[in-house]
Formats: sequence, C-alpha cells, structure tokens
Amino acid sequence: MSHDMQLVIRPRAFLLLVPFFLVLMTVVGQAAASPPPPVTDACSALRIVDFTEVGDGEAPTKVLKGERIEAYAMTDGELWQTARRGRVMGVPVVEGESADMPAHCKVTGYVNPHIQFELRLPEPHNWNGRFLLTACDGFCGKTPSDAPKAGVMRGYATMSTDGGHVSEHPFDGVWAKDNLQARIDFGYRANHVLLMASKAILREYYGEEQAYSYLTGCSKGGHAGVMSASRFPHDYDGIVSRDPTINYSKVNILRCADTAKAVYDDVGNVLLDASKTILIQKAVMAQCDGKDGLVDGMISDPRKCDFEPKQIQCGQPEAGFDCLTEIETKALEDLYSPVTDSSGNYLYAGQVHGSEMAWPAWALPLPGDQEPIYALRAARDYLKFLAFKEAPPVGYDWKSFLWERDHQSLEELMPVFDADDPDLSEFAASGNKMMVLHGWADPAVPPQATIEWYDAVSEFFGGRDNVMDFSRLFLLPGNHHCDGGVGPDTYEALELITAWVERGEAPDQMMTTKYFEGELERARPVYPFPIEAKYDGTGDVNDAANFRPHDPRG
Repeated sequence: MSHDMQLVIRPRAFLLLVPFFLVLMTVVGQAAASPPPPVTDACSALRIVDFTEVGDGEAPTKVLKGERIEAYAMTDGELWQTARRGRVMGVPVVEGESADMPAHCKVTGYVNPHIQFELRLPEPHNWNGRFLLTACDGFCGKTPSDAPKAGVMRGYATMSTDGGHVSEHPFDGVWAKDNLQARIDFGYRANHVLLMASKAILREYYGEEQAYSYLTGCSKGGHAGVMSASRFPHDYDGIVSRDPTINYSKVNILRCADTAKAVYDDVGNVLLDASKTILIQKAVMAQCDGKDGLVDGMISDPRKCDFEPKQIQCGQPEAGFDCLTEIETKALEDLYSPVTDSSGNYLYAGQVHGSEMAWPAWALPLPGDQEPIYALRAARDYLKFLAFKEAPPVGYDWKSFLWERDHQSLEELMPVFDADDPDLSEFAASGNKMMVLHGWADPAVPPQATIEWYDAVSEFFGGRDNVMDFSRLFLLPGNHHCDGGVGPDTYEALELITAWVERGEAPDQMMTTKYFEGELERARPVYPFPIEAKYDGTGDVNDAANFRPHDPRG
C-alpha cells in the first residue's frame, strides 16, 4: 500500500468504533465457545428437522435441542420433587418404591411465537404409544423440568410448557401488558398448538403419532383441561382437571381481590395475619369435624359447617393467641363470606371451612412479612395487565374496580380466559372423557365454584346422569390447592382416565392415599359427586375398607 493510500483512523473515530468491535468480538467468541450440539442420534437429529409447517403452518415449531438422557438413579431431592409433581398430576410416584429415571430423549423448543416446551420421549421400546401434556399453573411463565418425569417413568411421551411467555412464577403479569397474542396463547391457544407440535415430533422420532393424547394439570392447568374440552373438543382423548380456575376472571378479580381486601385496610395495614391460623383452624374443626359422623381431622362437606367467627372473639383492646379482636373477627367473617354486589346478590364463593391451614402466605400475611399475600398479587397483576385489552394508565389502583359497575369493560377478553360455558356437547359427542377433581380444603379456588359449574353443565344436559357419560367430578376431603392438606392427597387418576377412554371403564370410585416417609398413613375411597364416602362405624378410620358409598339425596 502506498503512503497516499494508507488508511488513517483518527482517535475520535477509533473510539466510536470500539463498541462495534467489542460486540463483534463477543458474538464471534460466543459462537466459537458454543457451537450447535452435534447430531449423533435420532434424538439430537430432531434439531435439524424442519417443523415450520406443523398444523399447515398454524403451529410453526422449532426444536432447539435434543439430548439423550441415560438411565440414572434420582437423588432423594429429585425423587421428592417428582413425587410431588406426580401427586398434582394424578400420576403417583411413591417415594421409596422407585428412584430410577429411565433412559429417554429430552427435547426443548418452542411453538411460534413464544410457547416454550420440554418434551421427554421414552426409548422406542418403552413408549406406550401415548402423549401426556402437563399444563402450566398460576400465570405460567416457566417451563418446569420436573413436571414430565412422572409421565416418562410410565412410558408416556410427556411435555411441559411455559404457556407462551417467560415471567416470574406464579403471579407476575407484566408480560401481558398490551400483549394480546401472549394472552391468547396463555388463555387457550398454547395447549392446542402444543398437541400439533407433539404429533409432528413423535412422528419424526418414533415413525408414528401417538394413539391417544391426554392432558393433566391443576389450577390454571386444570382450567386448561376444561378450556380444551370447550374450545377444542377433539384435541385430547382424556383430561384430568384438578382444582380448575374455570371462571378465570372471577377467581382473580372477585375471590383473590376480596381475600386481599379482607385482610388489608385501604392503606395496606394488616387486619389479620397468619399468627391466628391455628386458633381459627382448631375452632372450625371443633365445630364441624364431626358433622359427617366421624371425627378424623377433615370436613367431608364444608357446606354443612356452621362455624361463626364471633365464637372466638375476645373483644378490643384485648388480644392474644387464644382469641380474636373485633377487627380480626370482621376480617375473618369477610374471608368466609361469599362475594356479593352492593345489593347483596351472590357473585362468587367465599373461603371454605377446613382450608385454614393453607391460608398463610396465600390468604393471610406472615407476621412481619412485607411481601403481599399471593391472593393480592394475583388480583393486582390480573387487573393491571391481563383483564383489559388496553392496560389501565400507570398508577391504576386495582382496588377501585367494582364488578357491577366495571365488569362490562372486561367482556372483550373474558372469552379468552373463562372456560365456564356449560355447552360441552361437542366434547361429549367426540367420545372424549374428563375427570374433574377438587380439594374440599382449597384456599385458592373454592370447591363450591367447581360444583356450581358442574351443576350448570348438568342442567344444560338435562341431568347429572347425562354428564356422567363423559365427565365426572370427584371432591377430595382435606385436600389443599393442588397438593397438601391433612386428607389423602395421592391418587391414581391417569390410569382411571386411560381405562375410561380406551376400554370404556367409567371411574365409579377413586382411591386416595396419604404416605409419610414411604409408609401408608391413610386411605379412603372417593366417589363421583354427589356420592360421599361414609364410615361404616367399624374398624380403623384410616382403612379404606371401612367406607361405603352414600348418596346424600336419599
């Protein structure tokens, strides 16, 4: 190069180019440090398959990684978490019986635009020909890696998902602000297009699609099952819906908001905190535990409970752990009371008697804790970011929402979130089946709300007997929301739904059990609503053999 042709970079220009070179070097360095994983087998080869035309272009899918996982023994912690997820799904994994995770193919990817998934595929010789989707809960936002494990241990190709967005689980709603597509995916689309994606991936990996598709989930995951039956009645052959948030708008805007308003005053001071939980729970159980003819630490039907908070009021200014102040009593009355409009008309069920031990952090603040209760977070973020097509202005006070005055402003998006249409005639005609389960001690979604929905479906079909041909409701005494509680909380729902779908064996009872450190503590049958399990008066009350079906209608 001649002197005349030399490139001269002045200091100022050089400084301007530095950021560009730094970015370029970072990108090149990352590319060099993280090359695409090599294609070595059928699992890793899924990454290079073109899935963009899935569902005739309705569900463009991208596999990001296929990783073969060799068989291994789970750690105690992993087994505990897998067993907990299994309880939620109705796919029990009993700790102490099996700690082996079989070899499988772990697939991660997404469906356009942002529906992330993790799909675990059993070895071809271990696959049972079925697909299982574990629907996400809360406001979703996270793809749980532990959720598919119980299913793959059974030989199911099992998938989990984030519902179409990334967020802080469980009740961060910022992702939804002015993002209609994300809300549609979250409300109903994700579980529909994920089924399309699963068929394409399974066809590529196994050489055939699944013979049967199943969906299981709790809370918003339970809602996903009912929503699928309503919107996409031919999608899933069998559905297990636990503690479903069927009327999603009212769960968040009425029940969650009313819970928060009961325990905080207008400026955020706590009116009743979790230090009184045991006092309240003991009083409720003393009043109502034996109303079913058996004192066993559970309330079999809380609707029969007549506990009044004033029974444990000590008056002001006295206060202690053995009684409630007048302010605390009023807060407790508000928690149990149904949500009504200004004229006293019923809108939504209140907290259920027997659920008190699950109130800390959900319905009652922990003493001294500055974090708002989960019910408040759900109500606040739902109204600020999900409920309205256009987000309210900055500074919007969610407490100002009044259902009878403002609910019409929600109507445009209510069909996106609410699964309460009783017309399930196409689902019934399809031959597909649905089991709906609800814990009688659920502090988050009152079981009365699910009963009201089931009664509405029964009325639409001209009687409960007609509904039981395709959907059955099971109510679980002593069970909290999704997991936990004093009642038996482990049950085999997946085998029951597959027997109903594939062999026509309708579930006339479901056995529930409770284990402690691998040992069976309690067992009890649960029958399709409204049939109750009645103690026959003989033998051990924890032995399922001593209970008989009882129809309270006579």
